[in-house]
Amino acid sequence: MSNNSKKTLKEIHDYWINRSLPGLYIDKAGRSEFLINYVKKYIEQNGKILEIGCNAGRNLNYLYKNNFYNLTGIEISEEAIRALNKTYPLLAQNAKIIHSPVENIIKELPSRGFDLVFTMAVLEHIHPDSDWIFEDIARITGSYLITIEAETAKHWRIFPRNYKKIFKKFGLKQVEEHHCDTKSGLRGYTLRVFKK
Repeated sequence: MSNNSKKTLKEIHDYWINRSLPGLYIDKAGRSEFLINYVKKYIEQNGKILEIGCNAGRNLNYLYKNNFYNLTGIEISEEAIRALNKTYPLLAQNAKIIHSPVENIIKELPSRGFDLVFTMAVLEHIHPDSDWIFEDIARITGSYLITIEAETAKHWRIFPRNYKKIFKKFGLKQVEEHHCDTKSGLRGYTLRVFKK
């Protein structure tokens, strides 16, 4: 496969629009169980939560089942949103799901609009031409940001970054770091919790 630096932003977007693989995503329940422990630690149940790159909604559904009801997701793939509507109908009725690349919507979201913003295996796929979104992610974060990303992986559709360095530049302080293991289903990923 060719080097990721030769892939355009459009090629990366087209890949995720057409290959979101919602069935595979839905089956990775251990990842959501891992995430929920950190959300419960930092966010009240009435907190406003945004997931960037929610795919078919597995993480949001876990939150919903744990009485977090103020949920928003952003998702680039129409196929993934159809899977969300079919698999998690209660979530679909009660959460706000935005069908858009994050680059096309993030400027419209309010500053400090969400008590928690989180990502899981999504920022790693953001093309370098879109690095500007990181400042906006910091801007819309009201209290906490959680990133669970493969920071050192090498693949044509993965762009390695150190999110501690990135978000520190935008005024967020890291309060927790965890190198994930096989048990969580996130081996090779780094969880970081940031406070505004």
